Amino acid sequence: MKRRSFLAGSLVAALPSLNSAQGFIPIADAHNHFGLLRRNTESVPLLGQLMKDSGVCLISWAVVPDGPFIGIVSGGLGQVRTVNRGDLRASFDRQLGAALRGLRVNGVKVIKSVEDVEQAATGTPYVCLTSEGADFLEGTLDSLGKAYDDGIRHVQLVHYIKNAVGDLQTERPDHGGLTAFGKELVGALNQKGILVDLAHSTTAAIDHALAVSKVPIIWSHSYIADAPSNWNAAGYRSRALGLKDAKKIADSGGAVGLWSLGPSFGRGIDGYAAEIMRMINLIGADHVMFGSDQDGLPEGAVINQVSDLRKVVEALSKSGVGEKVIRAVAFENYARCLKAAMQGRSV
Repeated sequence: MKRRSFLAGSLVAALPSLNSAQGFIPIADAHNHFGLLRRNTESVPLLGQLMKDSGVCLISWAVVPDGPFIGIVSGGLGQVRTVNRGDLRASFDRQLGAALRGLRVNGVKVIKSVEDVEQAATGTPYVCLTSEGADFLEGTLDSLGKAYDDGIRHVQLVHYIKNAVGDLQTERPDHGGLTAFGKELVGALNQKGILVDLAHSTTAAIDHALAVSKVPIIWSHSYIADAPSNWNAAGYRSRALGLKDAKKIADSGGAVGLWSLGPSFGRGIDGYAAEIMRMINLIGADHVMFGSDQDGLPEGAVINQVSDLRKVVEALSKSGVGEKVIRAVAFENYARCLKAAMQGRSV
């Protein structure tokens, strides 16, 4: 037996849910940067095998157009370099090109249709190509069609730099929510069949997007707090999603993902599982999902390997969470929202 086959078999044997009497429980991650940023770059060729070994079947694989222009500022992350016209588009193209080259060697397929999502549920590894920030459009819809043709099926509206789309959590608001272009963009994403992601958006921007969208939309990653964040809050607290906003997203049929930044909920895989259970109690099992932000977080992340997501499933099971709820949180909620977006395509 080849060493890789032996190791893969050993890992599967160590993960009871893959072979349990309950049956295979697929896993989706609504926000992941594996190998695309500063970590795990050498492991991109192994992504397909890593996903198969742990039963992680669907990853929102996110490029970050504003990544080269952000860094540590007072209190957290923010813009540290001047952005000129064309810079964000060039950054998007460069990063997406690298992701596509990686996919050619790692055997992972790209989500492009509802049928692909359904195939992922059977255990075939897929990524949903995602842009963390619509700033690469640079205030026009002209290149949205090309992004779709290149495989993008999930777009987060804003990230860490001020933009033509709308206000972000970590900067003083300028627009009172989404701009006119931002509202137009939400409608255009609906028409294209691209999932809208509200992570990093302000309460006003959330309200505007929910009012425009004709299909459920998501908040892919952070954590739920009693009150919404304040733009000048220190560190990770500026990224909190207020409970009222989380309930609005859930009431619209969407879902909220939990990132893996330990200080926001408690250390370790067990802490992550406990926070998932708290979120279920707050907004319902049909509206909670994994959104690890793997490779995109500073020190303190509790999910650092693809296989850690399977450990979360095991922790939930050991805590007495039923299989139906685990299936919803681990895969079905993100998959449902993604399929709803693609089914809404009209152009």
